[in-house]
Amino acid sequence: MKITLSTLLATAGLLHSASAHYCFNRLIVNDNITSEYEYVRKNNNSNSPVTAVNSTDLRCNAGGLLTGSTTKTHSVKAGDTVGFALDTAIGHPGPIQVYMSKADSTAKEYDGAGEWFKIYELGTSDITDEGLQWATDQITNFTFALPAKLPSGEYLLRAESIALHGASTYGGAQFYISCAQISVEGTATDAPAGDFVAKIPGVYTGNEPGIMLNIYYPVPTNYTMPGPAIWPSGSEAHAAVFVGESAAASATATPSATTPAAAATSAVNVAAALTPISTPTPAAYSAPAYSAPAAYSTPAAYSPVYTPVYTPGATPGASSGGAVQVYGQCGGSNYQGSTTCVSGATCQRWNDYYSQCVAGSA
Repeated sequence: MKITLSTLLATAGLLHSASAHYCFNRLIVNDNITSEYEYVRKNNNSNSPVTAVNSTDLRCNAGGLLTGSTTKTHSVKAGDTVGFALDTAIGHPGPIQVYMSKADSTAKEYDGAGEWFKIYELGTSDITDEGLQWATDQITNFTFALPAKLPSGEYLLRAESIALHGASTYGGAQFYISCAQISVEGTATDAPAGDFVAKIPGVYTGNEPGIMLNIYYPVPTNYTMPGPAIWPSGSEAHAAVFVGESAAASATATPSATTPAAAATSAVNVAAALTPISTPTPAAYSAPAYSAPAAYSTPAAYSPVYTPVYTPGATPGASSGGAVQVYGQCGGSNYQGSTTCVSGATCQRWNDYYSQCVAGSA
């Protein structure tokens, strides 16, 4: 059996999908993956999602406005290929979007209170009778080109994944966010303006059809990306790059009507991050030497010396483990963990495969 990097990553994705929480913790610049939180602001909420669209946590995640001074700023050029790598594969259905905001002085000191504009989005790869099929499913990194018309300056580069598995009610969408710090060298002077820019919070109301919807029933027949249009007008989002796959393989996904046409990008260099497993060559087979069995002897009379004593243990199939924290899994098909949530939280069923502890009543 041939073992490939794609196979290894698919297996890793299945192992991580139980928790399904993820963070964009590494910046990618021209196919080089930087160290964890070297250029990405570190959050302090253990990868729990942001759910309040009117919170300043929507800018750079909880705690992300406090760690700019301890985060490096990476120098790039307008038009360079950049992106993000995640700590685990994306396990929730929904789109990815990337915004930028120019700092007043330095990215380290910037709190993101200025205007933001969108430069990239990745939504559905297909829409079938079974519903929305997401190009983001189980990816571990993605890259895209910075706009060539980007003016010089220091910026926050914000990655946003919107998880829609519980978005049928207001506040049910989950936002997984990270901000990187970059210093751009460019020649353009025209900055984004008008309908291309928005404040965060303020970019979403939470009632948008791309944020509040039931992705299971009735089965959606279309999807609209929330937020402003991509800047500059007419630019194209690029196909996601899966770690370990070639650019040609990554470009085979079919873009949906709501996602701009995909363009091929370079595969990410992950030699330092992941080592492929080689398949050992089996030794030549040697038939074992045959030895005639010893002469049969009638066994001595049987005398039982041990009578087992039954000690009742845990009831088979019962839930095990302590109380589940908020946003942790508490139920679903084949789930074997605890179904009891911490005080103040309730186990809410999203679908046949996933139930999750949420704060308050279900």
